[in-house]
Amino acid sequence: MKKSIAFVTGSRADYGIMRRYLELLNNDESIELSILTTGALLDDRFGHQVDLIYADGFNVAAEIELPIDTTSDLATIHTMSVAQDRFAEYFDNNKVDLLIILGDRYEMLSVAIAAAMKKIPILHVHGGEATFANYDEFIRHAITKMSLYHFTATEEYRRRVVQLGEDPSRVFYVGALGAENCLYIDENNVVEEIKALKSKSYFVVLFHPETLTNVDVAEQIQAVLDSCEKYNNYNYVFLGSNADTNSHIIRKMVKEYVDSHNNTFYYENLHTDGYHYLLKNSICLIGNSSSGIIEAPSLGIYTINIGDRQDGRVRGNSVIDVDCGFEKITEAMDKVIELHKTVKPINPYYKENSAELYYSTTKLLLNRLDVDVQKPKVFYDI
Repeated sequence: MKKSIAFVTGSRADYGIMRRYLELLNNDESIELSILTTGALLDDRFGHQVDLIYADGFNVAAEIELPIDTTSDLATIHTMSVAQDRFAEYFDNNKVDLLIILGDRYEMLSVAIAAAMKKIPILHVHGGEATFANYDEFIRHAITKMSLYHFTATEEYRRRVVQLGEDPSRVFYVGALGAENCLYIDENNVVEEIKALKSKSYFVVLFHPETLTNVDVAEQIQAVLDSCEKYNNYNYVFLGSNADTNSHIIRKMVKEYVDSHNNTFYYENLHTDGYHYLLKNSICLIGNSSSGIIEAPSLGIYTINIGDRQDGRVRGNSVIDVDCGFEKITEAMDKVIELHKTVKPINPYYKENSAELYYSTTKLLLNRLDVDVQKPKVFYDI
């Protein structure tokens, strides 16, 4: 009898990271894979990115729309409450043997609560990590405690999940999918405008809000834009910010900057292959995206990691951490411009054949799932 696996995704990043692993699950005749989409993926303001999933041929079993409002924490909390209610209804009416959740987004906490209350086993991906400046931090650890199984990106993160009281026999260090996925680029999914950009003639800029610090997001993104202005002999490719609180401020200021500068490009939405192609051929990634920590090193480029959003994450030698100020950012840009052709990154997240390892480990878990759900999990004391 087929096992029903569902993967929930609310952002382009979640889906892009998981795509090769999902393809392996989808091609397994003993597995019935469903993709449950929600959040920014279904919102036109964020590029209606669910279209990418349909184009890749997956079974999108549900489109669960949410009222995304990034103007305040209260609005985000309301979004979370709606997500919990709507996913509870979905889980009440649909059988799911194993639910896969990646990471730490606020809507995923709502999904996890609904699933846990319905006694649906959860496989959590990317647990044990730390991002001290964002509410992702406590959301990630909360999802860990509601999950039966855990796939971590490094050995350090595996130990941290165990430290949180999880049974070591259910916690697996399998690497970060994104660190290997980015090496497999299908250029058919890359738009011609990006292919036409001269290699190593541009910077990629991707900036998100810090949601637990008291910094002014407008001042932060202005410092980034001022830094770009100093080096106006280069091109800049900006990507749309996520759906966190105050991301609308970043989006508005970036779009205004792009509209007034002819050496800039803006993409709200790119296929994963398009994004990786863009990074691979850039001088470096400027911003505070986790892709600068996990994926960019595999692509052989520097990351100028700005501010505290990624504070706490393991990082390799190609990540340059700077405070969010004009002088610090431009100092890092000077360094990258001088040294980018000789960079030799070491990526602590890379593990060979990670997608296949995710898949084979999932198969092992499916074989033991019926036994593991017989009794509630207990806290594992170290």
